[in-house]
Amino acid sequence: MDGKKYGCELLGQKYTDEAHMWGRIMNIDVSTYKDENGKRLMYAVPSNLSPASEEFEDLVAKRVQMLRKANPDMEETAIPAELVTCSGSGLDPHIFPAAAKYQMTRIAKANNMSEEKVRAIIEKCTDSRFLGVFGEKTVNVLKVNLMLDGIL
Repeated sequence: MDGKKYGCELLGQKYTDEAHMWGRIMNIDVSTYKDENGKRLMYAVPSNLSPASEEFEDLVAKRVQMLRKANPDMEETAIPAELVTCSGSGLDPHIFPAAAKYQMTRIAKANNMSEEKVRAIIEKCTDSRFLGVFGEKTVNVLKVNLMLDGIL
């Protein structure tokens, strides 16, 4: 866009700004591998934590606490699972509409815009099911954030 790179539609990116939509939790490793010049390589890995483990339970509880703090208006609303768990690849660029809508109030307040405007942006960035029948609708987090920033 305008000769600038803002991200990749096919790979998730980590967003932490209150004014941006947040995607799935990313499991990134930068400590294991180095290139021939000694520069650390970043790669995504799936978690091998058992969902039945106490460590996984503690990790999810911390993520829930962080999301509740960032989205206080949603205190009574269930948090969509993909906002507190990693995907298999660790780099999903999309979230389901429920996860996007969960963040709508925070995003609207942080950007000083109406929830209706944020909802319209989310709807513009929502992709239909593959071939109309496979999978579920998804929201591209990068596109939403570029629209929120007025870049797209």
